[in-house]
Amino acid sequence: MQRSTWRTWSGTVGCAPAQLLRPTGEDEIVQAVRAAAGSGLTVRAAGTGHSFNRLATTPGVLLDLTSYTGVVAVDRAAGEVTVRAGTRIGTLCETLDRQGLALENIGTLADQTVAGALSTGNHGTGLAHQPLSGQVTRVRLATADGEVRDIGPGDDPDLWASVRTALGTLGVLTTVTLRCVPQFNLRHQLRSEPLDALLERFTDWAGQSEHPSLNWLPWTDQVSLRSVDRTDEPPTPRAPLRRYATTLDEVRCGLTGQAGRAGGASTVPWLTRHLGGLWPDAPYTDASHRVFTFPQPVKFLAMEHALPLGRTAEALRALRPVLRRLGAYSPYSVLVRVGAGDDLPLSPAYGRATGYLNLTVPRTAGQIEILRAAEHVLREFEARPHWGKAHTATAEVLAPRYPRWKDFQRIRALLDPAGVFSNEYADNVLGPVTAVAPAGAAR
Repeated sequence: MQRSTWRTWSGTVGCAPAQLLRPTGEDEIVQAVRAAAGSGLTVRAAGTGHSFNRLATTPGVLLDLTSYTGVVAVDRAAGEVTVRAGTRIGTLCETLDRQGLALENIGTLADQTVAGALSTGNHGTGLAHQPLSGQVTRVRLATADGEVRDIGPGDDPDLWASVRTALGTLGVLTTVTLRCVPQFNLRHQLRSEPLDALLERFTDWAGQSEHPSLNWLPWTDQVSLRSVDRTDEPPTPRAPLRRYATTLDEVRCGLTGQAGRAGGASTVPWLTRHLGGLWPDAPYTDASHRVFTFPQPVKFLAMEHALPLGRTAEALRALRPVLRRLGAYSPYSVLVRVGAGDDLPLSPAYGRATGYLNLTVPRTAGQIEILRAAEHVLREFEARPHWGKAHTATAEVLAPRYPRWKDFQRIRALLDPAGVFSNEYADNVLGPVTAVAPAGAAR
């Protein structure tokens, strides 16, 4: 019998699991884990497949959670929402919006599932904001022993910290409870500035807006600066259409990438200059979730590294000559965002204010070389790769960059000693499950 196949959103990674299951309830998830463990099969959970590596692949049992969705409860008094793991972030935000609520900060991918975003260290931007894990107040986890554990701040501190960014290696998240806030609007503004001037005051710039970001096309010496801040202003007329300006830019990048593949390196800058500015850059105001996110119809590859905030400008300076020497340009701009540090063992933001440096390329072999060259540069700046994006780092490279690495490995060995939730990617970046280390050994 031919196996079912599963592929990531970008279409560049796939697998043919022994079983591809689409549970609709927590009991089905638990039963699937018990059966797999009893048969000696590994288990991985997948959402919408927005990871660009083999994070979710397995030859064993793959649980596609995209049918396990919906809001379980909204507790207005506590300011919390509990949601099933496969619920898309955009769907959750729309549901909250109808009830006059919102998440305080999210990334740009509305189609990503809540559990997938949480498990990989997903984040938005803003020095006052931690990754999505900082908004989580409780989770339920289906573990390798066939039980479901309700885990929160009152439990083992190492377990509570580890479970919120775990790459799916501690079990299957079934529900997630997040802190929510009253609905709010955001004012979106763009302007440009010389790159070198911005780099001289990078840290100051990072704190001047609640949600700042910058975009830089490496063949230019200008950056586009995006400021997004809370406002009491009502939404601008036709504001919901404005988020499609970025969508149109994604389409342009996709078309430019195809043309550049045929026309050579100079084609990409030329087309970008002549096809840019298809939408006015006037400021606008809208509901927070519509400003944070935008539809992304064009498939691509992306790599992101988290760096110490104070070294991000230095890394950009080092990256500039490398990208210009390659002889190939991506039509996508280099994206820089910022965030607060946290204390989760596997969080790329652990222990430091962070600059997130993201490079995106079309799905062609020549463009992938851009990511490889950039990764080589960024490793010299204490960079930690995004767990769900393209990178080549191994456990040997990563362990010294995470001060609480052994804390996570201890929790992993306690919850999954047989490696039921391991796969090739997990063993590559975390190493195989090891013997239980004494509590606090990494501190």
